[in-house]
Amino acid sequence: MKRLLLSCLVFFFSLGIFSQDLVEVTKAVDKSKTGAAADSIKYWNISGMGTLNVAQAGYSNWAAGGTNSLGLIGMVNLNINYSKGKHAWANIIDLGYGFQFIGLGSSSQQYNKTDDKIELTSTYGYEIHSNKKWYLSVLANFRTQFSNGYKYPDDSTVISSIMAPGYLIAGIGITYVPAKWFRLYLSPSSGRLTFVLDTALSNSGAFGVTAGKQIRGQFGPYLRADLNKDLAKNINLTSSLELFTDYLSNFGNIDVNFNVLLTMKVNKWLAATINASVIYDDDISIKSSPTDAGGPRTQFKEIIGVGLSYKFD
Repeated sequence: MKRLLLSCLVFFFSLGIFSQDLVEVTKAVDKSKTGAAADSIKYWNISGMGTLNVAQAGYSNWAAGGTNSLGLIGMVNLNINYSKGKHAWANIIDLGYGFQFIGLGSSSQQYNKTDDKIELTSTYGYEIHSNKKWYLSVLANFRTQFSNGYKYPDDSTVISSIMAPGYLIAGIGITYVPAKWFRLYLSPSSGRLTFVLDTALSNSGAFGVTAGKQIRGQFGPYLRADLNKDLAKNINLTSSLELFTDYLSNFGNIDVNFNVLLTMKVNKWLAATINASVIYDDDISIKSSPTDAGGPRTQFKEIIGVGLSYKFD
């Protein structure tokens, strides 16, 4: 766990250095080719936000009662875009990891994971209309997580892990970009692979795979909408919406993945964040109680935090 936290922190600050260096290198290359006027040309555009939120509570002889706790959540949402002539390449890196120690320092200390997300999206587009709004595009999206998940308070039974599940969507479609802050992609034929590489989970048929199989393939229409807009000087709204249905099985049952991140900057290094996610997957069976037979459910996650922040621009 310490190595993971250290790696996340190193990655967090390295992104800031990388974003600045990439822009400078691009300018230098252009200047060497076309002269000083190329300084105003910027093919790469890098923007986003990284936050590190800490929550701690400590008690000693507190009559009203309480439990010592320590929590940490780190998030990075980064957009790396390239545009030159008719070519456009858009990349989104969305990472999050959080945990909480409850009963810190006691014999009953418990570790709970509070957030865990890896999502990478890359879209290459070739302009098919002179207004730079319509592109013939190829998109790939990958999602998984960093570490094992448990159904707390049971911290011995693994219910998810890295690449269990993992999702990969790829397809050819059309991208509509009416403004720099909004992008809509629609593909009539995309492939989706679901990976469950944990043997125990795949044998139980978790996350929609056939029991005993570790990969499930699907094929169908896919829509993705991305928004990244400054609502005010220090307020940014980032959101993504994914819709998918399978031509080959239960066509019309739409899987939904919706994420919203609202960032409110206090100053250069402090910010408050509200992060919410809604997922509905017709193939994921969720039990609301031990006696429940299970079935698809609307999944909801919400995280509010205040802490260190760094804006990439």
